[in-house]
Amino acid sequence: MFKSPLHNVFLISVFCLSSAVYAQTDSIKTQETIDDSAEVVIPKQVLADIKMITPPEGFVVSDRFNGYIHYQAGAAIIMSMLENTNFINIEKGMTEDFFRSNQLVLLEKRNFEADNGTKGLIYKSTFVLSGKDYVRYFVYAGDLNRTLWLAITYPKAVEALVDSEILKSIQSINLKPISNEHK
Repeated sequence: MFKSPLHNVFLISVFCLSSAVYAQTDSIKTQETIDDSAEVVIPKQVLADIKMITPPEGFVVSDRFNGYIHYQAGAAIIMSMLENTNFINIEKGMTEDFFRSNQLVLLEKRNFEADNGTKGLIYKSTFVLSGKDYVRYFVYAGDLNRTLWLAITYPKAVEALVDSEILKSIQSINLKPISNEHK
């Protein structure tokens, strides 16, 4: 039976949000067990300013989640801000166990620096949902006190069309988007 791209986006959104909850819990557990005698600051997840990235061509602001969506491609970019943590601490939770338990196959992990100098990590993975192959990027970028978290998902069938545009969007990350308007 043919499924519309909108159906794909809904399934992707549900999967992203459920993974987000697991990843946040896993990250907190990792931090708490590092050293029981140390003071632990638990990260707070808040909505990220969607202006922190330039969306890829054809992506529009979603009315269902905080981020962008491309209806024809069945692709989504979900954005969150993690306060009181940096991406280096988050990296500790991105283990083989994390990927395995979320039925993800890690293809690539690499450091990056956005055009404005913001540093971060990119994880590229794949998964199968309802018999279809998908690509999922986890992008973490920030400073000592906060991390922008992007969960980017699209059907593998459109990878040749969207992957380079997604990477350009990641390069546009700016944690202070308002300051760009005054330049």
